[in-house]
Amino acid sequence: MNEAFAFNLNHLRYFYEVARSGNMRRAASRIGISQPALSKQIQALEESIGLQLFYRSSRGLQPTPDGEAVFLHCERVFAHLRDLEDAVEALQSGSAGRVTVGATFSIAEYILPEYIRRYHERHPKVRFRLVTARSNDVLRSLREHRVDVAFVAGNPDDESLVATPMGDNRLVVVVGPTHALAGAQGSVPVDRLHRIDMVAFDEEAPTRKLTERYLDGRDVVPRIMAESPSIETIKRLVREGVGFAVLPFHSVEEEIASGRLEIVDVEGWDLHRLLYAVHLALPALPPTVQNFVDLIPSIDPPDALKIASRGFSVSA
Repeated sequence: MNEAFAFNLNHLRYFYEVARSGNMRRAASRIGISQPALSKQIQALEESIGLQLFYRSSRGLQPTPDGEAVFLHCERVFAHLRDLEDAVEALQSGSAGRVTVGATFSIAEYILPEYIRRYHERHPKVRFRLVTARSNDVLRSLREHRVDVAFVAGNPDDESLVATPMGDNRLVVVVGPTHALAGAQGSVPVDRLHRIDMVAFDEEAPTRKLTERYLDGRDVVPRIMAESPSIETIKRLVREGVGFAVLPFHSVEEEIASGRLEIVDVEGWDLHRLLYAVHLALPALPPTVQNFVDLIPSIDPPDALKIASRGFSVSA
């Protein structure tokens, strides 16, 4: 826009009210300023745009053709402003906007959908964007303000972050229905897993590292027959009888219930992942994000500390 035509919004508001009422006195009363002051503001607008906006006569004010054209545009401008006011009010209340969520693959796929559905039922105008990665990458995105809230395995132990334990998810040994360990009566000694075929996550996966540390401490070394970063791929391979796998319980609940997979009761098995909802300590969360965080259940800190003290939480 030419700088000479940089409109003063107050001038446009005054013109709009005068044009609506057709009377300077009534418009001044509605706006809450004196009639002479309003007249000066209208004159200032006319001078700034170089157009006569009103015919002045003993019968009052009537918009000129130019004034009619400006009035039509003002109607659209102030309608958009009313929409903006409504949008800002919705953002302030948390009923509109967008929440960008970062999460590990298993949390994004098996835990968050339920909570996003619940949130959507309460705030249908809020949009979600999900970013999935491993815990360290998710936390990096959070620190770089590329996500609003993160869901990870393990406490990040960072004073710049607020980490709330949201659940203790155990890792379980699963096999397909045709596997030799399927249907075993009673507990199976952990050494039964030594040198037998296993389907594992790729070597950089935190769950793979955690499982290997746990088994190494018991002198158990399975034979990795297949590996994949995908939980769904691992589950399909296990169902086909390729080997056993160690997976988060929340990722296999449906298969266990339907009989497509079976949990092996391994003697003394005690492997857990503590899951956390994490956000930046500062600045304060926007209402849309705070409402979502408030929807996520948390477990008592003493329980979280007890689980973490076992040494089986994952931080990466």
